[in-house]
Amino acid sequence: MSEVKVYAHRGASGYALENTWNAFFKACEFGVGIELDVQITKDGVVVVYHDDNLRRLTGINAGIHTLAYEEIKELRIGRKWMRNFSHHQMPLAYEVFQWAKKKKIPLNVELKESFVKNSKGPQILAAMLEGMEDVHLSSFNPQLLKQMKKLMPSTEMAWIIKKSTQLSRIKDMDWVDSIHLHKRLMAKSFCGEILKLDKKVRLYGILGSESLMNRLDPQMVGIITNYPDRVKRKIASPLVG
Repeated sequence: MSEVKVYAHRGASGYALENTWNAFFKACEFGVGIELDVQITKDGVVVVYHDDNLRRLTGINAGIHTLAYEEIKELRIGRKWMRNFSHHQMPLAYEVFQWAKKKKIPLNVELKESFVKNSKGPQILAAMLEGMEDVHLSSFNPQLLKQMKKLMPSTEMAWIIKKSTQLSRIKDMDWVDSIHLHKRLMAKSFCGEILKLDKKVRLYGILGSESLMNRLDPQMVGIITNYPDRVKRKIASPLVG
């Protein structure tokens, strides 16, 4: 269990608004890695934001890939009814990367679909991540990971799978180094099939109280969670609770 790395999902999003500096600072306080989402604007600026559409956290019904950075940089982000009082704005990915590098914080960078719509997106992101040491990239889109692997051959690529994923496909994807899956899929029959692939595995959706954490397979190298402090305690005392 001591080998398992904990990553704060969208920062410590159980305690602060997701993908904001507050969430990242909180994760740093807990001494864990950070999982964050990156999007790219129409004019090639990489920002930290989860949704492809801005509506949920800004109230603006528009795809992030359709707007220039100047059109979104002043937008306040926050949950509905709270946005007008929020001081949060979308962080620039480059600034977060440099801060994490200085603090020696491991990063799981999830690429969202705007990178599929911007032909220069993968090259821009690869250039930004040059020199970063403890970083791996993840995506639901395996072809996007394939592009990134060509640009960053020594960087780990993690495919985030769904229950409908054809696991046999992975055998032909030599650019996929690891698998990310929701804890719900641990109970599915194909969990055993995943372990047979001899790939590193990270679980997300973990709250910190799950009994499955008492019996993690050695291939389970990471946990992605909104509550990294709880998970750290559980890992330190796996037989408690």
